[in-house]
Amino acid sequence: MAKKPSDKTDAIAEAAIACFSDLGIRRTQMADVAKVAGVSVGTLYLYVASKEALFHLAILKVCARPLAELPLPLTDPGMEESAAIFAERAREVRHWPSLDDALITTAKPDTETLRQIGAELYDMLHEARRAIWLVDRCAQEIPAFEQLHALDLRAHHRDQIARVALAMRGRKGPPSPALSLAARLAIETVAWAAMHRVRESAANAIPGLTERQARETAAASFATILVSAVDAES
Repeated sequence: MAKKPSDKTDAIAEAAIACFSDLGIRRTQMADVAKVAGVSVGTLYLYVASKEALFHLAILKVCARPLAELPLPLTDPGMEESAAIFAERAREVRHWPSLDDALITTAKPDTETLRQIGAELYDMLHEARRAIWLVDRCAQEIPAFEQLHALDLRAHHRDQIARVALAMRGRKGPPSPALSLAARLAIETVAWAAMHRVRESAANAIPGLTERQARETAAASFATILVSAVDAES
């Protein structure tokens, strides 16, 4: 069998990312992806055996896995395998020394510590934004991804951040529901600035805003939300 062009595999992967990120798993049709990729549906099936295999290809692409040597047509390895690749990539891009240090140090963190945690979160989310957009849209349709995305990543990090906020005032123990909500709001503030802002329409874009300004403002807002919430409980 002749080797299929790797650039076309890449184009199909990019089209799959766009369609799944926009429509989710159920609503995306093979014809949608073929149209965006500029190929026929018949050609698409030379590269992937099913819509599930196409989703796996999208996961491989956003997780920076090589596509050139894939056996084609790619078959579906199961959503658990796709989720495992996403989890592995999340570990690779996680660079959060300020949060890790704040969780183990005996010294009380301060507002600058929170700001740095927010800035590092910004960097990670900005780098991984396409993978997060894809999984955000599809996770509720895939139990393996819902477990990973909602519980193992989001809820875990939310609770860690809330614990750091409590430590600012010398307190330990589980955070209150209100502080957990504040931690989630702080994360979402950074997420909007780091990821969702770049998908805004031209009419909604903020004229003149630089990436540096967005990062600094998001990190400062992250710290302010948490400080206000923990002080309200004191």
